[in-house]
Amino acid sequence: MAHSLERIIRKCFHQQTLRQTEESSGHGIWVCMAITRFGITQLEAPFVAMIYVARGQQDWFILDHVIANGTSHQKLHLNPDQFVVIIWIGTNDVGINSFVTDSQKSNISLADLAQCQINALRRMHSLGARQFILNSLIPLQITKLYSNSSDPVIYWPEEHDGPAWNKRMFNFVTTLNTLLKSGINNLNAEWKCSGTGGFVEYFDTYGFFEELYYNPNAYYNGSIPANVTSWCHKCPNPLDYHFCGIGDCTEDERDSYMWWDELHPSEQTGRNVAQEMFKKIHGTSRF
Repeated sequence: MAHSLERIIRKCFHQQTLRQTEESSGHGIWVCMAITRFGITQLEAPFVAMIYVARGQQDWFILDHVIANGTSHQKLHLNPDQFVVIIWIGTNDVGINSFVTDSQKSNISLADLAQCQINALRRMHSLGARQFILNSLIPLQITKLYSNSSDPVIYWPEEHDGPAWNKRMFNFVTTLNTLLKSGINNLNAEWKCSGTGGFVEYFDTYGFFEELYYNPNAYYNGSIPANVTSWCHKCPNPLDYHFCGIGDCTEDERDSYMWWDELHPSEQTGRNVAQEMFKKIHGTSRF
């Protein structure tokens, strides 16, 4: 199983990402990547045979940190005061092959997506975790994939209505983030009332990405001027992924880019998020 999982990971993530993850994972830090096209659940796309986050990562956490004793009262093998559970999922659930393309199941709503994340927090709380941070979705409408442009991209080479996608994505993201905030408030009140302890912080990833976008010179320091509208990894022929990589930015230029490709944040953006998350954990972030 471990060898199979390693092969899947190395197939899905480029080596630079894996190397940085390995270097960043110091003693006592539990790192688990989400290997999925649909981050939260398979409810809206049951045909995708991939690991999904809501159960998959929780199961891995149990394997690593919960002592099974043959009863329903399993014991957490960690001090809940010494770790924070951070959840950052949802991008794919509102994107292509789902909400933005009207491909979700007819009985799935944005409220279901929000509740799925809240239930994931509740599940981790039942296992003994007490400190949580829930990340909002980023402003996906500023990515190339969900911009006003109707040009084909490697992730969606077919025809599409760019302006319509852009409006939908803004609507989906802001609505889901509002639902998540409300869910967090209710969950914190629930735990306070029950006396079981635990608290969820809301990390305004949307606001932080706007900060990166509108003040790039403070966050991007590659060998060329900061660039928040283009991307490092190029796919000049959206109909053929074999051309991907032609025209990529250089190693020295990478840290100037906000985006790795038409959808995914760059490595430097990841570092900026990590630094701000560190501040959030220590109570000094304004996001």
